[in-house]
Amino acid sequence: MRPSRDPLRRTGLAVVGLALAIGATACGSTPASAGPSAASPSSTAVAAASPSIAPTDAPAPTAVPGGETVSPGPPATHKPTTTVTDWGVILDAVPDDFPRYPGAKDTEADEPVSAALIAEAAADEVAKWYRDALEAAGYDTDLSDPLEDGSRVLDSQTDLPECKVQTTVRPEGGSTMITVLFAAGCVAIGG
Repeated sequence: MRPSRDPLRRTGLAVVGLALAIGATACGSTPASAGPSAASPSSTAVAAASPSIAPTDAPAPTAVPGGETVSPGPPATHKPTTTVTDWGVILDAVPDDFPRYPGAKDTEADEPVSAALIAEAAADEVAKWYRDALEAAGYDTDLSDPLEDGSRVLDSQTDLPECKVQTTVRPEGGSTMITVLFAAGCVAIGG
């Protein structure tokens, strides 16, 4: 290839060549065309010139023209979804820390509920376990007498009327069906 007589073109090609050499050196290799006599920055110089990024828990305030500083807003939060029922507005899922009968498995319900579980235990045993677990979690809980079909209903309430839970246990074959209606009002006070 014939050398260019245009000084801007030669300067541009030289800048591109230098950028490639610096980039290759930073990646740990030397371009083949540079040869042993090519000057390359030392790894210390490259490391010192490279910006370091330290992990942070929250975004830092940002300076904007005019000398003002803009602070980032609160981090995005996941807003739970809800459903309106005859009982009231419920969460579509119970919180992660809601008591779960040992060994109970998720199942489907015929109506909107916050949770539907099936347990291999007697309904009375499951109802008493939920009464104790909900009371330990800070809910005042009333357990109904058995209904005609053997179902038991637990009505649980915190000090605030917005936060209530209704847990129904119903015998189903040799198992017990557990459904939970968890009031959406509990989210505002932390469940």
